[in-house]
Parts: sequence; structure tokens; C-alpha cells
Amino acid sequence: MTDLRRFSVPHRNTKRWRELYNERTSVERVFSRLKENLAVNQLHIRGIQKVKTQVFLNLCVLLASALAISKASECQRCA
Repeated sequence: MTDLRRFSVPHRNTKRWRELYNERTSVERVFSRLKENLAVNQLHIRGIQKVKTQVFLNLCVLLASALAISKASECQRCA
């Protein structure tokens, strides 16, 4: 019973497990977008504070673009 790959908490295919898994996949999509579209893998700065600031700004850009796309799709539905 100590092999966590076989006996996980919460148990596989339960409602809570599916909720956690969906959250995990959404976070992985955000990380992928940050790495591919916003060049987080290719930072040319040094220092943890500067890196944190750069990543925070990239997250703001990602959020702003998601809001803009959401607003645009709302406007198209209303028209």
C-alpha cells in the first residue's frame, strides 16, 4: 500500500481526482504558453528578482490577452 502510483489519494477516477487533474492540465497549458509564446525559457537577465519580475510581467500580458479575446468573443455574440 505504499506505492503511490498504484494507490493515490484521492483515488483515481473519483470526482475529486478529475477536478485536480483538470486543474493540473490547465496549469500545464499556462506554462506551455509562457515558454513558447512569451519566451520564458530564453531569459537573458540575471538575478531572481529580475526573473520574477519578468515572469510576472509575462503573466500580466497573458491575462490581458485572454481578457481581450474573451471580450472580443462576447462582442461577436451580441452583434
